[in-house]
Amino acid sequence: MMHELFLASPVKDDFLQQALAVIGGFCEMREKHQITRILHYEPNPATKGLSTIKELQRERTLGVPSWIELHQILSKQPCTVQVRTQIYDSETEAAKNGQRVIVPAKRERHLRWTELPDPPSQRLPPYITQRRILEIIDPRIETLMATNKFTRTSHIYEYSYHWWHKKTGVEFMLVRTFVPDEPLDPQQVVALDTVEPLAPFWMLYVCTLSESKPEPMQRVQAFLEQIRNEFVGVFEFKVFDRRALDTRVTGVKP
Repeated sequence: MMHELFLASPVKDDFLQQALAVIGGFCEMREKHQITRILHYEPNPATKGLSTIKELQRERTLGVPSWIELHQILSKQPCTVQVRTQIYDSETEAAKNGQRVIVPAKRERHLRWTELPDPPSQRLPPYITQRRILEIIDPRIETLMATNKFTRTSHIYEYSYHWWHKKTGVEFMLVRTFVPDEPLDPQQVVALDTVEPLAPFWMLYVCTLSESKPEPMQRVQAFLEQIRNEFVGVFEFKVFDRRALDTRVTGVKP
């Protein structure tokens, strides 16, 4: 199991170009652009964990331990999970031109589960969020969601820019979120120019992963502290209510 640790700051539209330049200079690289389709799923309330876990265990493939871990997590507390798929610029451009583009079934999918962030403590600055995270890469994820009777609850797109700091490996990510109309087939690529962004600003995340052990997590916290100090007066890293990042399904008994 790993922990994700991050800082977060809103970035206004009229500051976007300055933000791209400042972060690019700090990381000594040009930004990498990405479009991601995100489907949110809730597990079947009548089943604890994954109903097909025994069949998955028999596969003996590299991804099986992660599926077993997800089964154990969902057995204790039902949670929403994300299924993330990269969408290419050529596909959104074709959709913009009126073509019907479908995401290929064999394209790599990433399943992501995150826990409620750790509570405030004297050892963790309030502007650093840290939480357990589990990611599974498998092209069959959406099929397995259907087989295990998960329910799709929402459908969003992220338009993002990415950088990686050379010395620390910390990722900088500027993200804008779009929410397509629900009647659209989620497998059909969306023309983002027809969708209003969720908010009139971008979100900057400065994030990294760490082993879930005290020493490596403290080192990562120190990296994030240094980065925050570098950007005083440029970005305002906010303190967020941890409950806003709660993925647990409400109204369902564990």
